[in-house]
Amino acid sequence: MNAAVPDGFGETLAEDAPDVSIAEALAILRRHYGLIGTARPLPGERDHNFHIQTEGEGEFVLKVSHPAEDAGFTDFQNKALDHILAVDPTLPVPLVRKNLEGDAQCTVSISGSAPRIIRLVTYLPGQLLSRSPASAAQDRNLGIFLARLGRALRGFFHPAAGSDLLWDIRKVAKTRPMIAHIADAGRRAIVERAIDAFEEHAAPVIPKLRAQIVHNDMNTYNVVMDASQPEVVSGILDFGDMIHSPLICDLAIGAVYRWPAEGHPLAPAARFVAGYQSVQPLEVEEIGILFNLIRARLALIVNITTWQGERFPAKRDYVLRHAGEVWTSLERLDGLSPADARHYFLDHSNPE
Repeated sequence: MNAAVPDGFGETLAEDAPDVSIAEALAILRRHYGLIGTARPLPGERDHNFHIQTEGEGEFVLKVSHPAEDAGFTDFQNKALDHILAVDPTLPVPLVRKNLEGDAQCTVSISGSAPRIIRLVTYLPGQLLSRSPASAAQDRNLGIFLARLGRALRGFFHPAAGSDLLWDIRKVAKTRPMIAHIADAGRRAIVERAIDAFEEHAAPVIPKLRAQIVHNDMNTYNVVMDASQPEVVSGILDFGDMIHSPLICDLAIGAVYRWPAEGHPLAPAARFVAGYQSVQPLEVEEIGILFNLIRARLALIVNITTWQGERFPAKRDYVLRHAGEVWTSLERLDGLSPADARHYFLDHSNPE
Protein backbone atom coordinates (compact mmCIF):
# COMPACT_ATOMS: atom_id res chain seq x y z
CA MET A 1 0.00 0.00 0.00
CA ASN A 2 1.30 3.44 -0.87
CA ALA A 3 2.10 5.42 2.30
CA ALA A 4 1.90 8.80 0.62
CA VAL A 5 2.20 11.89 2.76
CA PRO A 6 -1.32 13.02 3.72
CA ASP A 7 -2.33 16.61 3.12
CA GLY A 8 -1.56 18.82 6.08
CA PHE A 9 1.33 16.76 7.47
CA GLY A 10 4.33 18.76 8.63
CA GLU A 11 7.82 17.63 7.67
CA THR A 12 8.64 16.72 11.27
CA LEU A 13 6.16 13.82 11.08
CA ALA A 14 6.28 13.06 7.38
CA GLU A 15 10.08 12.78 7.01
CA ASP A 16 12.48 10.91 9.27
CA ALA A 17 15.39 12.79 10.83
CA PRO A 18 19.03 11.75 10.23
CA ASP A 19 20.46 9.61 13.03
CA VAL A 20 22.57 11.08 15.81
CA SER A 21 25.22 8.82 17.34
CA ILE A 22 26.11 8.60 21.01
CA ALA A 23 29.57 9.99 20.20
CA GLU A 24 27.99 13.00 18.47
CA ALA A 25 25.65 13.56 21.43
CA LEU A 26 28.56 13.52 23.90
CA ALA A 27 30.57 15.89 21.70
CA ILE A 28 27.63 18.35 21.71
CA LEU A 29 27.38 17.99 25.48
CA ARG A 30 31.06 18.85 25.97
CA ARG A 31 31.24 21.65 23.42
CA HIS A 32 28.04 23.49 24.24
CA TYR A 33 27.45 22.69 27.92
CA GLY A 34 30.90 21.89 29.28
CA LEU A 35 29.61 18.57 30.63
CA ILE A 36 31.15 15.12 30.55
CA GLY A 37 29.17 11.94 31.03
CA THR A 38 27.44 9.02 29.36
CA ALA A 39 24.56 9.02 26.89
CA ARG A 40 21.79 6.51 26.28
CA PRO A 41 19.35 6.97 23.37
CA LEU A 42 15.69 7.48 24.28
CA PRO A 43 12.79 6.81 21.90
CA GLY A 44 11.06 9.75 20.27
CA GLU A 45 8.55 10.49 17.52
CA ARG A 46 10.29 13.50 15.94
CA ASP A 47 13.46 14.31 17.90
CA HIS A 48 16.56 12.37 18.89
CA ASN A 49 16.78 12.29 22.68
CA PHE A 50 19.53 11.04 25.00
CA HIS A 51 19.51 10.30 28.70
CA ILE A 52 22.67 11.97 29.98
CA GLN A 53 24.40 10.99 33.21
CA THR A 54 27.13 13.45 34.10
CA GLU A 55 30.02 13.42 36.52
CA GLY A 56 28.76 15.45 39.47
CA GLU A 57 26.22 17.64 37.60
CA GLY A 58 23.18 15.36 37.68
CA GLU A 59 21.09 13.75 34.95
CA PHE A 60 19.68 15.42 31.85
CA VAL A 61 17.92 14.80 28.57
CA LEU A 62 19.75 16.12 25.51
CA LYS A 63 17.19 16.94 22.83
CA VAL A 64 18.27 17.14 19.19
CA SER A 65 15.33 18.45 17.19
CA HIS A 66 14.21 17.33 13.76
CA PRO A 67 15.93 19.47 11.06
CA ALA A 68 12.50 20.79 10.00
CA GLU A 69 11.57 21.92 13.53
CA ASP A 70 10.99 25.64 13.84
CA ALA A 71 13.12 27.48 16.40
CA GLY A 72 10.03 29.35 17.55
CA PHE A 73 8.36 26.09 18.58
CA THR A 74 11.27 24.93 20.74
CA ASP A 75 11.47 28.43 22.24
CA PHE A 76 7.76 27.99 23.07
CA GLN A 77 8.60 24.85 25.05
CA ASN A 78 11.52 26.49 26.86
CA LYS A 79 9.48 29.50 27.92
CA ALA A 80 6.53 27.35 28.99
CA LEU A 81 8.77 25.36 31.32
CA ASP A 82 10.20 28.58 32.75
CA HIS A 83 6.67 29.92 33.26
CA ILE A 84 5.51 26.77 35.08
CA LEU A 85 8.53 26.98 37.38
CA ALA A 86 7.70 30.60 38.22
CA VAL A 87 3.97 30.00 38.81
CA ASP A 88 4.04 26.61 40.58
CA PRO A 89 7.61 25.60 41.48
CA THR A 90 6.31 22.46 43.22
CA LEU A 91 5.11 20.97 39.93
CA PRO A 92 7.71 18.41 38.78
CA VAL A 93 8.51 19.35 35.19
CA PRO A 94 11.88 19.36 33.39
CA LEU A 95 14.03 22.44 33.96
CA VAL A 96 15.86 24.10 31.08
CA ARG A 97 19.66 24.05 31.39
CA LYS A 98 21.33 27.00 29.66
CA ASN A 99 24.37 26.34 27.49
CA LEU A 100 27.83 27.92 27.91
CA GLU A 101 26.65 30.99 26.03
CA GLY A 102 23.74 31.44 28.44
CA ASP A 103 21.13 30.42 25.86
CA ALA A 104 18.26 27.95 26.23
CA GLN A 105 18.92 26.55 22.75
CA CYS A 106 21.35 26.70 19.86
CA THR A 107 21.68 25.20 16.39
CA VAL A 108 24.28 22.63 15.38
CA SER A 109 25.00 20.89 12.08
CA ILE A 110 25.55 17.18 12.71
CA SER A 111 27.32 15.03 10.10
CA GLY A 112 26.61 17.58 7.42
CA SER A 113 22.86 17.65 8.01
CA ALA A 114 20.77 20.81 8.04
CA PRO A 115 21.19 22.75 11.31
CA ARG A 116 19.34 21.17 14.23
CA ILE A 117 18.17 22.79 17.46
CA ILE A 118 19.91 21.56 20.60
CA ARG A 119 18.40 21.79 24.10
CA LEU A 120 19.20 20.29 27.49
CA VAL A 121 16.63 19.73 30.24
CA THR A 122 16.79 17.97 33.58
CA TYR A 123 15.94 14.27 33.71
CA LEU A 124 12.95 13.37 35.89
CA PRO A 125 13.55 10.11 37.81
CA GLY A 126 10.77 7.62 38.38
CA GLN A 127 8.90 4.82 36.68
CA LEU A 128 7.01 5.42 33.45
CA LEU A 129 3.25 5.37 33.90
CA SER A 130 3.13 2.71 31.16
CA ARG A 131 5.04 0.36 33.48
CA SER A 132 3.21 1.24 36.71
CA PRO A 133 0.28 -0.76 38.08
CA ALA A 134 -3.00 1.11 37.72
CA SER A 135 -5.28 1.96 40.64
CA ALA A 136 -8.25 4.15 41.46
CA ALA A 137 -5.98 6.48 43.44
CA GLN A 138 -3.64 6.75 40.47
CA ASP A 139 -6.53 7.68 38.16
CA ARG A 140 -7.57 10.47 40.48
CA ASN A 141 -4.05 11.77 41.16
CA LEU A 142 -3.29 12.00 37.44
CA GLY A 143 -6.39 14.12 36.96
CA ILE A 144 -5.34 16.41 39.81
CA PHE A 145 -1.86 16.75 38.32
CA LEU A 146 -3.15 17.66 34.85
CA ALA A 147 -5.48 20.28 36.32
CA ARG A 148 -2.58 21.83 38.26
CA LEU A 149 -0.49 21.88 35.10
CA GLY A 150 -3.31 23.61 33.24
CA ARG A 151 -3.59 26.21 35.97
CA ALA A 152 0.15 26.84 35.87
CA LEU A 153 -0.08 27.48 32.11
CA ARG A 154 -3.24 29.58 32.36
CA GLY A 155 -1.57 33.00 32.10
CA PHE A 156 1.06 31.99 29.54
CA PHE A 157 1.07 32.70 25.82
CA HIS A 158 3.55 32.40 22.96
CA PRO A 159 3.25 33.12 19.21
CA ALA A 160 4.00 29.46 18.40
CA ALA A 161 0.94 28.30 20.35
CA GLY A 162 -1.13 28.53 17.18
CA SER A 163 1.01 26.05 15.26
CA ASP A 164 -0.75 23.73 12.81
CA LEU A 165 -0.32 20.49 14.75
CA LEU A 166 -1.87 17.32 13.40
CA TRP A 167 -1.99 15.85 16.93
CA ASP A 168 -4.71 18.42 17.66
CA ILE A 169 -8.04 16.63 18.29
CA ARG A 170 -9.80 19.39 16.37
CA LYS A 171 -7.95 18.24 13.22
CA VAL A 172 -9.16 14.62 13.40
CA ALA A 173 -11.25 14.92 10.21
CA LYS A 174 -8.06 15.77 8.26
CA THR A 175 -6.84 12.24 9.01
CA ARG A 176 -9.75 10.51 7.24
CA PRO A 177 -7.54 9.54 4.23
CA MET A 178 -5.33 7.56 6.63
CA ILE A 179 -8.21 5.20 7.41
CA ALA A 180 -7.30 3.43 4.17
CA HIS A 181 -4.17 2.11 5.93
CA ILE A 182 -6.28 0.15 8.46
CA ALA A 183 -6.55 -3.38 7.08
CA ASP A 184 -9.71 -4.56 8.87
CA ALA A 185 -13.01 -3.24 7.44
CA GLY A 186 -14.81 -3.46 10.78
CA ARG A 187 -12.15 -1.39 12.49
CA ARG A 188 -12.22 1.16 9.67
CA ALA A 189 -15.95 1.55 10.28
CA ILE A 190 -15.40 2.14 14.02
CA VAL A 191 -12.92 4.93 13.28
CA GLU A 192 -15.30 6.47 10.74
CA ARG A 193 -18.08 6.51 13.32
CA ALA A 194 -15.83 8.18 15.90
CA ILE A 195 -14.89 10.94 13.45
CA ASP A 196 -18.50 11.36 12.31
CA ALA A 197 -19.65 11.75 15.94
CA PHE A 198 -16.95 14.33 16.59
CA GLU A 199 -17.94 16.39 13.56
CA GLU A 200 -21.63 16.24 14.43
CA HIS A 201 -21.59 16.73 18.19
CA ALA A 202 -18.24 18.23 19.29
CA ALA A 203 -16.96 20.41 16.46
CA PRO A 204 -19.88 22.92 16.61
CA VAL A 205 -19.43 23.36 20.39
CA ILE A 206 -15.64 23.68 20.59
CA PRO A 207 -15.36 27.35 19.49
CA LYS A 208 -17.53 28.38 22.45
CA LEU A 209 -15.38 26.74 25.13
CA ARG A 210 -12.57 27.94 27.42
CA ALA A 211 -9.18 27.67 25.76
CA GLN A 212 -5.54 28.27 26.69
CA ILE A 213 -2.12 26.73 26.16
CA VAL A 214 -2.20 23.08 27.25
CA HIS A 215 0.23 20.15 27.37
CA ASN A 216 -1.86 18.19 24.84
CA ASP A 217 -0.20 14.77 25.31
CA MET A 218 -0.60 13.21 28.76
CA ASN A 219 0.03 9.67 27.52
CA THR A 220 1.49 6.84 29.60
CA TYR A 221 4.99 7.35 28.17
CA ASN A 222 5.02 11.05 29.07
CA VAL A 223 4.32 10.65 32.80
CA VAL A 224 6.61 9.26 35.49
CA MET A 225 5.36 7.84 38.78
CA ASP A 226 7.04 7.21 42.11
CA ALA A 227 8.45 3.68 41.78
CA SER A 228 7.66 2.86 45.42
CA GLN A 229 4.22 4.52 45.32
CA PRO A 230 2.86 4.04 41.79
CA GLU A 231 -0.20 6.14 42.54
CA VAL A 232 1.99 9.24 43.11
CA VAL A 233 2.90 11.37 40.08
CA SER A 234 6.61 12.23 39.91
CA GLY A 235 6.52 14.38 36.79
CA ILE A 236 5.39 14.96 33.23
CA LEU A 237 7.64 14.92 30.17
CA ASP A 238 7.72 16.04 26.55
CA PHE A 239 6.04 19.38 25.94
CA GLY A 240 6.49 19.00 22.18
CA ASP A 241 2.76 18.80 21.42
CA MET A 242 1.74 21.93 23.34
CA ILE A 243 -0.92 24.06 21.70
CA HIS A 244 -3.56 26.67 22.40
CA SER A 245 -6.67 24.53 22.69
CA PRO A 246 -9.86 24.09 24.72
CA LEU A 247 -9.15 22.81 28.24
CA ILE A 248 -11.54 19.93 27.71
CA CYS A 249 -9.41 18.64 24.81
CA ASP A 250 -6.40 18.37 27.13
CA LEU A 251 -8.53 16.52 29.68
CA ALA A 252 -9.91 14.16 27.03
CA ILE A 253 -6.39 13.21 25.95
CA GLY A 254 -5.40 12.25 29.49
CA ALA A 255 -8.67 10.37 29.96
CA VAL A 256 -8.00 8.25 26.86
CA TYR A 257 -5.01 6.61 28.55
CA ARG A 258 -7.00 5.52 31.60
CA TRP A 259 -7.69 2.31 29.72
CA PRO A 260 -11.06 0.58 30.21
CA ALA A 261 -10.96 -2.05 32.94
CA GLU A 262 -13.53 -4.60 34.10
CA GLY A 263 -16.97 -3.10 34.56
CA HIS A 264 -18.01 0.15 32.90
CA PRO A 265 -15.48 1.12 30.20
CA LEU A 266 -15.48 4.78 31.34
CA ALA A 267 -14.87 4.05 35.05
CA PRO A 268 -11.11 4.82 35.10
CA ALA A 269 -11.64 7.91 32.92
CA ALA A 270 -14.41 9.14 35.24
CA ARG A 271 -12.09 8.86 38.25
CA PHE A 272 -9.47 10.81 36.31
CA VAL A 273 -12.05 13.50 35.52
CA ALA A 274 -13.15 13.59 39.17
CA GLY A 275 -9.57 14.32 40.23
CA TYR A 276 -9.31 17.04 37.60
CA GLN A 277 -12.57 18.61 38.74
CA SER A 278 -11.39 18.76 42.34
CA VAL A 279 -8.95 21.44 41.11
CA GLN A 280 -10.62 22.76 37.95
CA PRO A 281 -14.42 22.29 37.76
CA LEU A 282 -15.81 21.64 34.30
CA GLU A 283 -18.68 23.40 32.58
CA VAL A 284 -21.77 21.51 31.43
CA GLU A 285 -20.93 22.07 27.76
CA GLU A 286 -17.44 20.63 28.28
CA ILE A 287 -18.72 17.45 29.92
CA GLY A 288 -21.30 17.19 27.15
CA ILE A 289 -18.67 16.59 24.46
CA LEU A 290 -16.03 14.76 26.52
CA PHE A 291 -17.00 11.31 25.25
CA ASN A 292 -16.85 12.46 21.61
CA LEU A 293 -13.41 13.98 22.22
CA ILE A 294 -12.11 10.77 23.79
CA ARG A 295 -13.25 8.74 20.78
CA ALA A 296 -11.80 11.36 18.42
CA ARG A 297 -8.40 11.16 20.13
CA LEU A 298 -8.46 7.36 19.83
CA ALA A 299 -9.29 7.69 16.12
CA LEU A 300 -6.45 10.19 15.73
CA ILE A 301 -3.99 7.80 17.39
CA VAL A 302 -5.02 4.89 15.16
CA ASN A 303 -4.90 6.88 11.94
CA ILE A 304 -1.58 8.61 12.51
CA THR A 305 0.29 5.67 14.04
CA THR A 306 -0.94 3.13 11.48
CA TRP A 307 0.27 5.45 8.73
CA GLN A 308 3.58 6.10 10.51
CA GLY A 309 4.17 2.40 11.15
CA GLU A 310 3.85 1.74 7.44
CA ARG A 311 5.98 4.70 6.38
CA PHE A 312 8.74 4.16 8.96
CA PRO A 313 9.15 0.40 9.59
CA ALA A 314 12.10 0.96 11.94
CA LYS A 315 9.82 2.97 14.26
CA ARG A 316 6.85 0.65 13.93
CA ASP A 317 7.08 -0.86 17.42
CA TYR A 318 7.45 2.58 19.01
CA VAL A 319 4.61 4.34 17.20
CA LEU A 320 2.27 1.37 17.64
CA ARG A 321 3.11 0.81 21.31
CA HIS A 322 -0.45 1.68 22.40
CA ALA A 323 -2.20 -0.19 19.57
CA GLY A 324 -3.69 -3.01 21.65
CA GLU A 325 -5.15 -0.73 24.30
CA VAL A 326 -6.36 1.80 21.74
CA TRP A 327 -8.29 -0.75 19.70
CA THR A 328 -9.80 -2.30 22.83
CA SER A 329 -10.94 1.16 23.92
CA LEU A 330 -12.38 2.04 20.52
CA GLU A 331 -14.29 -1.22 20.32
CA ARG A 332 -15.71 -0.98 23.85
CA LEU A 333 -16.64 2.69 23.57
CA ASP A 334 -18.24 2.14 20.15
CA GLY A 335 -21.05 0.33 21.95
CA LEU A 336 -21.92 3.31 24.16
CA SER A 337 -24.29 6.07 23.12
CA PRO A 338 -23.08 9.67 23.62
CA ALA A 339 -26.10 10.31 25.86
CA ASP A 340 -25.31 7.35 28.13
CA ALA A 341 -21.65 8.36 28.28
CA ARG A 342 -22.56 11.95 29.17
CA HIS A 343 -24.86 10.77 31.98
CA TYR A 344 -22.12 8.44 33.26
CA PHE A 345 -19.61 11.29 33.47
CA LEU A 346 -22.15 13.55 35.16
CA ASP A 347 -22.97 10.85 37.73
CA HIS A 348 -19.46 9.53 38.39
CA SER A 349 -16.90 12.29 37.81
CA ASN A 350 -17.85 14.78 40.49
CA PRO A 351 -15.05 15.58 42.95
CA GLU A 352 -15.41 13.80 46.29
